[in-house]
Amino acid sequence: MKYKNTKMYAAALGVLVFAGATVLAQNAGPASRKWELVELNGQQIAKSEAFVEINDNETRVTGNAGCNRLTGKVAVIGKRIEFSEIATTKMFCSDRNAMRQETAFVRALEAAKRYRQAGNTLELVDRSRTVAKFTAARESGGNASRLDDKKWVLEAIAGRKTFKALPYAFLNFDSKKGSVGGNTSCNVFGGEYTANGKRLSVTDVISTMRACVEDDRMSVEREFLDGLRSADRYDIEDGRLTLYSAKRVVLSFRGEAK
Repeated sequence: MKYKNTKMYAAALGVLVFAGATVLAQNAGPASRKWELVELNGQQIAKSEAFVEINDNETRVTGNAGCNRLTGKVAVIGKRIEFSEIATTKMFCSDRNAMRQETAFVRALEAAKRYRQAGNTLELVDRSRTVAKFTAARESGGNASRLDDKKWVLEAIAGRKTFKALPYAFLNFDSKKGSVGGNTSCNVFGGEYTANGKRLSVTDVISTMRACVEDDRMSVEREFLDGLRSADRYDIEDGRLTLYSAKRVVLSFRGEAK
């Protein structure tokens, strides 16, 4: 098929053309961002703690309903979105307005059928109207502060928990220095990392050279370090850190106080 001009050809390829520059059209979707509530059922919301975060796989939602923490399931298909099994903690808030807003917020999530996203704005729409509107929270240091909130103790390698030496391996992040370090279950190690949104890169990893013959520590060390070096994305949910290489889970950790 022949196209009369560049704009028609670009449109056919899903490409936008601005002032002679060609830019690929992107639709990142609502996942992996913190969305803060700014409007509920047409009413502006000020100074609310309410927000939602949808995980990378677009299967879970977590956040705050304004007073209590919330969690539940989510399904995103194209522009359709459906929240289900939403549960909240049961803390009582003395501000009655906050409690009413919390109830209305949960009902708005349950009523949502589709979403509209434009830049840093996200709208949830039921069959006919916008029930909730959000703005993306500003990220500081690529969400790195969340990584260095805890000491991360290794729980599984590629989904396997059969290693005896797993609890001896851990890592700590330092966002101020851009460094990561810990123990492989056998040796002390250190390296550098960068985080941007949910993207992660761990580089320049070095470790001490002690040989460990007890348990399966050398196997844990080898696969632990290989997993760190291959990781390109992370997710934190319910106090657990998961590292991915593409779509494959490489390492899983539980968070402990430093």
